[in-house]
Amino acid sequence: MSVLDRFRLDGRTAILTGVGPGVGEHVAKAYAELGANVVISARSQDRLDRIAAEINASGGGRALAVAADAGCKDDLEHLVTAARDAFGVIHIVFNNAAAGVVYAADGGLWANTDEVWRTAMDVNVMATWRLAELTEPDMKAHGKGSIISVQSCGGFTPIPPAVAYGVSKAALLFLVRELAKTQAPHTRINCLCVGSMSPDGQEAEIHKGLGLAERNAIKRFGAADEAVGAAILLASDASSYTTGSTVFTEGGRVGTIS
Repeated sequence: MSVLDRFRLDGRTAILTGVGPGVGEHVAKAYAELGANVVISARSQDRLDRIAAEINASGGGRALAVAADAGCKDDLEHLVTAARDAFGVIHIVFNNAAAGVVYAADGGLWANTDEVWRTAMDVNVMATWRLAELTEPDMKAHGKGSIISVQSCGGFTPIPPAVAYGVSKAALLFLVRELAKTQAPHTRINCLCVGSMSPDGQEAEIHKGLGLAERNAIKRFGAADEAVGAAILLASDASSYTTGSTVFTEGGRVGTIS
């Protein structure tokens, strides 16, 4: 196998959550370009249909759009069933859905209500747990599974007032390590820390005044497509000896904390 062939995903099926005009969309299109069939999910069917149509028109792997709330167990069960019905066994899960980011001007720290906490834990932590359990038979069947869960700088360093979000991301880090230990060797499970990113690399309105870009060593927001290379690496045979790890595409924010 050539070096470049190790990054190919021909004939594999990937489930991606939280697919929208950002990291999820770029990763879905990249996986399909490399030969994977992709089952993309989010809560908005219209947005998913657009992305799926673009993938199906571009050649490479095929795309199926399935509306699903990553925080809902029943929705995830439906998502996995739809993926199997369409493409057979599942090889890759890319957990990109996120919830619980609170930058409230009113309420501050205490804007992290019980509902925000529940949603953050369901989407940011339990979705990885549930999809790992639901896809375990597939991963065992072919022995080359890869689960990638999108991590945040907030899982490593506080970003108040987004407390529920940060705590849930820290919990995700430990969950990935636990699953990596127990699911080897048939499934590799890793985190991808994407840091401060937006679809086009420009600071979103919600982030203004927080100084997020200034905290990065590279001193700018990342564009969503800058996470694609690492997402391909973790999904492919190019990282066949990597599990329980975190790959960082966060502009050096975590790596240069002093």
